[in-house]
Parts: sequence; C-alpha cells; structure tokens
Amino acid sequence: MKNYILTLCLLAVFSSALNAQNDTNPWSVTVGTNAVDLLQTGSFIEEDLSLSTNFSYLQISRYIGSGFSVDLAGTLNNIERISGEDDLYYSLDLGTSLSSREVIDLGKFEPTLRAGLGYVGGLSGVSTNTEDFLSVYAGAGINYWFSKSIGLSIKSTYKIFTKELDGLISNGDGGRHHIQHLAGFTFAFGDGDTDRDGIKDSVDECPEVPGLESLNGCPDDDGDGIKNSDDDCPMTAGLAALNGCPDADGDGIKDSDDACPNVAGVAALNGCPDADGDGITDAADDCPNAAGSKAMNGCPDADGDSVADKDDECPAVAGPASNNGCPEYPLSMLGDYDINFDLEKYNIDSTDVQRLSIVIKVLLANNDAAISIEGHADNTGEESFNNPLSNNRANSIKDYLVNVGIDADRLTTKAFGESMPKASNDTEEGRAINRRVEFKVVN
Repeated sequence: MKNYILTLCLLAVFSSALNAQNDTNPWSVTVGTNAVDLLQTGSFIEEDLSLSTNFSYLQISRYIGSGFSVDLAGTLNNIERISGEDDLYYSLDLGTSLSSREVIDLGKFEPTLRAGLGYVGGLSGVSTNTEDFLSVYAGAGINYWFSKSIGLSIKSTYKIFTKELDGLISNGDGGRHHIQHLAGFTFAFGDGDTDRDGIKDSVDECPEVPGLESLNGCPDDDGDGIKNSDDDCPMTAGLAALNGCPDADGDGIKDSDDACPNVAGVAALNGCPDADGDGITDAADDCPNAAGSKAMNGCPDADGDSVADKDDECPAVAGPASNNGCPEYPLSMLGDYDINFDLEKYNIDSTDVQRLSIVIKVLLANNDAAISIEGHADNTGEESFNNPLSNNRANSIKDYLVNVGIDADRLTTKAFGESMPKASNDTEEGRAINRRVEFKVVN
C-alpha cells in the first residue's frame, strides 16, 4: 500500500489556505464527467479513450485575485481490460487556474489555463497489480457563462508521471503519462466581489464598478464625496446641493448652466449679475449701477423723453434727442419775449402776434407749466390810469392765448402799473420798454 500521508497533508494545507482567504472572494463548484486517454494501446486495455457516462467529476474552486483561482478536483473512471475486468481510475488534483479576463474580456466566453499536482490511482500495471502515483499536470479550458452564477466548463489536462516526484510518497516503480478531458456545469456562489473593490457584492451598491467603502462601493471619480450615479458632473468636483456640480462664483447656479460662471449673479439671468436690479445683465447694461429700462439699454430716463439721463442735458425736463434731451422751447425762453405796447394802448398788433407765436410754442412744449401774465406801464399819465391800463394789457394777452388753444386754467394775470419799471422812464426808449407784458412761470 502506498504512503498517503503527503496527500493528506496537502489537503490540510489547501483547506487552511482557503479559510485564510478574503471572505469576499467567490466560490464555485463544477459537477460533470471525464474521459481518460492513456495515449497508447497495450495488452491490458481495450480502448485508448475511456469515457465515464456518470457524474464522475467534482471540482471546488475559490478565486484569490488577479485572475487566479485555487482548484481541488476529484474524478472517477472505468478502464476496461481485455480480461473483462475494469480498472477503477481515480484522481485527486490540487492546483490553480488563470482566467483570460485579466487580459481580455470575451463576454460570456472565458478561456483558462491550469496547472498543479495530482494523485492518480487504480491503474493496472505490467509488473504490479496497480499503479498509484503522483503526477504534474497542465492544461487549458474554456468556460461559457449562461449567467453570473451558471456556466459550462470544458478542460483538457495532460498529466505527467516522473519517478522522482512519485518517489516522494512511494517506491516510484509505476505510472504513466495520460490526458484527461473534463466537462461539467459550474455553479458560482458565495458573497463575491465582482468589481474587486474589497466590498462584498451583498452590500455593494455598485457591484459592477470599483468604488469606495464610504460610498457603499460606488465610485466617485472627482472625489467630491458624491457617487457618480448621483453626480451630474462626475468628472468635476462639486457641491451636494448642486448634485455634484461646481459653482465657481458661489451664486447657487452650477457652472454648466451659468452664463457668467466666474461672477456671482441671479438665476433669472442665467447666473449673470444685475447690480441695479433692473432685470438687465451688467454686461448688457449701459448703466449697470442705475436702474433703467430695456428700451434705454438699462439706463434711467427721469423725464421720459427717450434720452438717457446720462446723455440728457436736461434730465428733469423732456426734450428731443436732437436737442440733447432739452426742450426746443424751454420755459426760460419766456423771459426773452416781452410784449410791448404803444403809449396808452393795450391792443395787439402783427408784431405782437409774431412774438406770441414763440410764446405759444413754449407753452405747448411745457404743457404742465402755469404762467403768470404780468402787465406794466410807464410813468406817463396818472397812476389811476396806468394801473387799469396794465391790467388791460395783461388780459388782452391772456384772451389771445386762450383763443388760440392755451388752457385758461394755466394762465393768471397781474397788473403792476408803473410800479415796476424795467428801464428808466427818463427817456423815450426806456418808457417804451416799460410799456410791456411779461411772462413768469408760476410752477
């Protein structure tokens, strides 16, 4: 009987190694059948290839990382002899397999390489009854995965006998090279770590993508503490309040939606500033610090004459742009249009009508102004005569203005007689100037 102590030690070491692995690595079990090809025809066998029709192949594997798995497999088979008796072939293999997925992902197909140490027993020898020996094996295979947990596995393994190796546990006097073909269904189970991020799939919210323990296994490419699946800007660090997107100017609008990402602004203007609050961005506002209208490009127009105050030489009084915002007929013109009368007269002549046409234009251009029409006389004649005369002069002007369409409510009259001369009454020229009606703005 051969010495099996070494084999039992190897199994004990293997079991200990499995228990020492990271418990997030998955297990798999393969159940199937096998075929043994002794590679030669001898007097003790009828066929080179013996196929087992039963479930005669069992393998337990555990993934250990970087594409490698540790495998423990056992097989049974019948080798038919010419005598009619059968050899009960059995083997126990301990080794490792390497998946191609570390190099290339072929989807459901997974080529593998395998190698290890095997124990073979039950073969009839020429000079002895049976051959039990150690072998070194190497092979290749392919898995086809129907799902993450169920696959079809096909492998071929070449097992090599050497007297030196077999001599470690026996007398090394019997053994043979041969090929073993394996086929079966593989069932993966256990709490695995599909994405190899060190977090069990059962608690990994992103089991297909390596991630962080702090984010339950989900990735955070920009390192902002927000997992990619919840991050609207997964490649740029941002704020949780903005779903992971950055806000360089701190205005609460993410940079991708911010038309002015480097200057704090308001949401209504796509993140652009509006210092005067008139609804026009500072960049498009000709008067960014004074509220205005869109029609005036953001500038104020106090008198409503469509000339911006900054360009209006008369910002409090409406006037056309052609006159720089000033009225063409300002109230100040009334001081230049006194109406003069002949001695002891108060009637209006053609010269007065011409001058009054300008007065009318001024009154129409300033239709909110109230006017005082003030009559005067020179010192010719008695005061008792001059006072009524100056009153008549004021009223004749008022009547004329009312007749041409000026609102009477805007017009008042005053009579000063000779009491307020504008020039000296010692000369004829001076007295002609004093016989007058003046226009004064009341409000």
